[in-house]
Amino acid sequence: MAAFDRSAYPRFPQKISVRELIVRYTPSPEEIEWSRSAAHASRLQHIALVQLKCFQQLHYFPELHDIPVEIGTHIASATNIEIDGAVPLGAATHYRQQAAIRRYLGVSAFYGKEGRRIAVLAASAAAPLINQRVDLVNAIIDELIRRRFELPAYSTLEKVAEEIASASEARLIDMIDARLSDLQRATLDQLIVTEIDQRRSDFDRIKRLPKRPSRDNLDALTEQLTWLESLGEVDQPLDGVAAVKLRYFANYAMALDAGELKNIRPAKRYVVILALIQRLRARVRDDMAEMFVRRMATIHKRAKDELDDIVVRQRERTEALVAKFDGVLEIVAEDLPDAKLGRKMKRFLVPGDDLEALREECAQIRAWSKGNYFPLVWKHFRSHRAVIFRLVHALELQPPSRDKALLAAIDTVLEHEDQRGETISDEVDLSFTTDRWRALIKPNRGKKATLRRRDLEACVFSHLAASLRAGDLALVGAESYADYRQQLLSWRECKNKLPAYCAEVGIPDTAKAFVKALKQELTTVAEQVDAALPDLKHDVTINGKGEPVLKRVVARDIPASAVALQGLIDRKLPTRNLLDVLANIEHWTRFTRHFAPAAGTDPKLKHAAERYLQTLFAMGCNLGPTQAARHFSTNVTPHMLSFVHRKHMTVEQLETAIRELNELYLRLDLPKAWGEGKTVAADGTQYDFYDNNLLAGYHFRYRKMGAVAYRHVADNYIAVFRHFIPPGIWEAVYVIEGLLKAGLSVEADTVYSDTQGQSATVFAFTHLSGIQLMPRIRNWKDLTFHRPRKKVRYQHIDRLFGEAINWELIETQWPELMRVSLSIRAGKVASPTLLRKLSYGGPRNRLFAAAQELGRAVRTIFLLKWISRLELRQEV
Repeated sequence: MAAFDRSAYPRFPQKISVRELIVRYTPSPEEIEWSRSAAHASRLQHIALVQLKCFQQLHYFPELHDIPVEIGTHIASATNIEIDGAVPLGAATHYRQQAAIRRYLGVSAFYGKEGRRIAVLAASAAAPLINQRVDLVNAIIDELIRRRFELPAYSTLEKVAEEIASASEARLIDMIDARLSDLQRATLDQLIVTEIDQRRSDFDRIKRLPKRPSRDNLDALTEQLTWLESLGEVDQPLDGVAAVKLRYFANYAMALDAGELKNIRPAKRYVVILALIQRLRARVRDDMAEMFVRRMATIHKRAKDELDDIVVRQRERTEALVAKFDGVLEIVAEDLPDAKLGRKMKRFLVPGDDLEALREECAQIRAWSKGNYFPLVWKHFRSHRAVIFRLVHALELQPPSRDKALLAAIDTVLEHEDQRGETISDEVDLSFTTDRWRALIKPNRGKKATLRRRDLEACVFSHLAASLRAGDLALVGAESYADYRQQLLSWRECKNKLPAYCAEVGIPDTAKAFVKALKQELTTVAEQVDAALPDLKHDVTINGKGEPVLKRVVARDIPASAVALQGLIDRKLPTRNLLDVLANIEHWTRFTRHFAPAAGTDPKLKHAAERYLQTLFAMGCNLGPTQAARHFSTNVTPHMLSFVHRKHMTVEQLETAIRELNELYLRLDLPKAWGEGKTVAADGTQYDFYDNNLLAGYHFRYRKMGAVAYRHVADNYIAVFRHFIPPGIWEAVYVIEGLLKAGLSVEADTVYSDTQGQSATVFAFTHLSGIQLMPRIRNWKDLTFHRPRKKVRYQHIDRLFGEAINWELIETQWPELMRVSLSIRAGKVASPTLLRKLSYGGPRNRLFAAAQELGRAVRTIFLLKWISRLELRQEV
């Protein structure tokens, strides 16, 4: 049953501030006049006003003895009524006053057919999309308040929610169970059976997590998907079930073990196992695709590293050839007759008539001098060939409608998997690849079409990895690697939301007006910087290479008084224990009410709040259950802490609790002294991780294995977002997600980041989201400034600029750009997933090209402001 303190049922706060009394409980002149018409005695008028103001806050009539004394005292003071002693109120008078208040406010009593009917309808409408009973109670409360009905006792709402939720879940479970055959039921039952010679059931195998992307683990993950697919059809029985319900059933099953599943009635057991299998199939497909992409990236990196080693080793050959060339020049300088000169040069260059050896040396130097490492890819691909073929066979690719050449090449490669010959004679359309790959795969273009099989395999799988990463190819049944186009809002939905959205973020709501405004802004800023440059010669100059040279930014001095104040605060501030802080926060906010078992029932724990606080401390400080239990004074075991962590805490519950505490923190005065919360800094920190998992990787900057915690911290010192990402992923794709997932009443609109926190694509979509991106970019001089028009020229800064912005492309693709932005805002698709794909788009992807052009325009405006404003550089 849904706990009262976890619901939104209105109740008096533990402590009412003076401000709340003034704002919420001060009667208006109209209300005072009404009280005089409702009762003749001043004390009865006072009671009527107290009940009226309490009803306006609670939407029900509390018992008079439950009303805080401060409210009655404040109302008496505001109306100049003396309240010496309590006034007994008879049942009839009590009823008449409440009826008069209902008439005055236009509110209907709940008790009766109509009130219950509305509650049942609200619960029935919300039940298919809500999992927790307490959320169903909250939905009923919202609907009754909207329909201007008095709230009944909480137990009444609880009974309605329990009745509707149980009936709705039973219907859903029975519907899914009816779609199952006896064979499917037997297969699902067998998953929770533990044989005598087994330590674990097959159900435990379902929940197996991916490990690091090695060859063996990639092979194991392929076997895991094959085994999951062998468990039978799961999509058809679950067809039509809301995604939120499937996620709830899957999370519920994930929190249980085989023994606990046996205690659930069979029909529900089948449903939760099916939901878990469906979700983990999608996750395994994503993990396989991620492993494949990262493995191909590693193969290419090793080929590049080998090429670098070859180039270093070729230096001696190059020096020897240069020495030969210098000797040839000396012979030429002797001014000999041509015949004698030729004979002498031949004796010098090829004394043993070994011309082929010299030509071979020249050919090798030419082959590696242009950075072409493709001939080396096969060498590193070969050891992974078998498992990669198995992986590609296991995955079902979903092609784009416009390009089939790569898929046809994949089919050709798969057909010749068992061939061991050096070449194949099939006709393959190689339009999807580059000239270097084509020259390697098909060296003899004039003869009959013969292709080098090994290099074709390396090329095709390299492009497959790139296409999966860019979203040009998708996986059927996956999540992160699904076709993002199908997850976007339709343009019809976007058109309805577009005017309000554009007004909110401050951009024009038509393509032509948007391009015109941005073009004018770029033109104006460029003209202003050009005109102001002579006056900025002490801060910025342009050297002979056309590069801006900026004066080094000096940090602002910290006043001595501020240093003294900090020292005084440190001396006077008492030492606090973290557990005491958590206990105090729990006393005032009851934030642990957000934690509960996955089934949504009340926590059946002794001293549940205390156990939750201990678990938060143990896991949040990274001590772990065992180490923390050793140091608690209470009789708590590691198993107790581990059990609460696994069974009672989810990421969603933690985020909800954090969001509530942040909102309460925003109401305090201290954060306002630091900032408004409109500005955040985004950056990542490396953390050591257990090596054998998919998230961990080698961080090139820290030179060790681990993962990156990417954080957004506001100027009022609230951490509004945090996320763990593997090393090597461009952190900028999480910039927008951090602001959207904060979910606070104060929304940040400015983000400061480093080089990893920006890219042209991210500049584009932060602009479309109304977010001002302010990065400090390493090697920013290497970036190109783009002109607003081709023919425009500037007097002082013209050497900074390169090509002009393709405004026509932005205007043509503007509907698709806005569709992506609106879909991200609506939560239809995760911004990191989408931005990561759009950051790797190929030349055929016009949306990627348009995002790049838009980002270049926005970034050029920022860079022009960067070089011309010392204050901006100091601020960033």
